[in-house]
Amino acid sequence: MDSNVILVLGATGQSGLAFIEEALQLPDPPKLVLYVRSKSKVPETASKSEKVSIVSGDLADYEALSSAMQQHSVTTVVSFLGAYVSASAVITRAKPTPIADSFPVIIDAMKNSGVRHLMALSTPSYWVEGQDVSTWRLTMYGLMPVIFAPQGNAEMVKIAEEVVSKGDSLDWTIFRIPHLTNEASDLPVWADYAGPSHKGSLSLSRGSLARWVLTEIKERKWTKGAPLLGNI
Repeated sequence: MDSNVILVLGATGQSGLAFIEEALQLPDPPKLVLYVRSKSKVPETASKSEKVSIVSGDLADYEALSSAMQQHSVTTVVSFLGAYVSASAVITRAKPTPIADSFPVIIDAMKNSGVRHLMALSTPSYWVEGQDVSTWRLTMYGLMPVIFAPQGNAEMVKIAEEVVSKGDSLDWTIFRIPHLTNEASDLPVWADYAGPSHKGSLSLSRGSLARWVLTEIKERKWTKGAPLLGNI
């Protein structure tokens, strides 16, 4: 029996929904705790599952987060939180990071609740010194969000930075994703640091991302690591 209890942040976004779908299709699904702002956005297939609990709350609400983790005996927190692309931010070049700013609260709630395992989505723009090696392809790809989505790029980079700086006592993994697609979920995923030896493409299906995360929750090959993912 799968003993994992997974608190999902960003559960109603496309990647979060793909994760829920893939998790519930497993022969022995883990228990899922969906921490959402609006319960109405959770699909009926999930809300009616005996494996799913839904908790309403804000990302900056320490008490609500702690309560959700403790009441449901959460073992892992998975974040599919992504930045909202703002047209005004493109024009003004403003870079507010409200989602990333909530991560110290999330991490404090985890520590207080005895939850050690955290997996968080980020971007290839977050660079791992001493591990990543620059390539022409990745450099060109990385310029796109900096130019066209400066606020979103800053948000996703800071999420990774907050996890690394505040999560010293946690078993964290940052999974960096390229362009997401709705292609098949059984596409193989390459996970490694950036560089010439990285065999993954600059696209990743949401279903295969979900499957990779579910596998990593069990195997924990990338604890304290930040792999760049891509379909092969």
